[in-house]
Amino acid sequence: MENLPNILRSFVNSYQAVMWRLRECRLNDEQLSEVLGLSSGAVRNRRTKPDLWKISEVECLAAHFKITTTACQQINKLLHDLPAQWATMPESERRCVERMLAIRKSQFETYNNTDWPVRHLLKLHRTLNLANA
Repeated sequence: MENLPNILRSFVNSYQAVMWRLRECRLNDEQLSEVLGLSSGAVRNRRTKPDLWKISEVECLAAHFKITTTACQQINKLLHDLPAQWATMPESERRCVERMLAIRKSQFETYNNTDWPVRHLLKLHRTLNLANA
């Protein structure tokens, strides 16, 4: 849990680098759809609303642009490990963490099963920054 702010910061920095490279990229939506395994409409939608990208897609883009994927892998592992860590916490401590992160354990498990949208990670990042300020 204590690693979450640092790993989130690394992921956000990596995500921003990937989005910068994506803006500079000469590939059109159809070409990117082949790289990502998404429809060209989904790529177009994510290009206009970048917070809709998911961790696995950001990781795929990072690999395509030859940017390190370590931050994507670390945040994914940490997010998958958190619900198990919560199971060992006392109930009051777990509820405190859920309030601080503004997300419930069940939401974590849902996102872990369906891939985390970046918008939720950006929200977590902002929430943790405000809590630590």
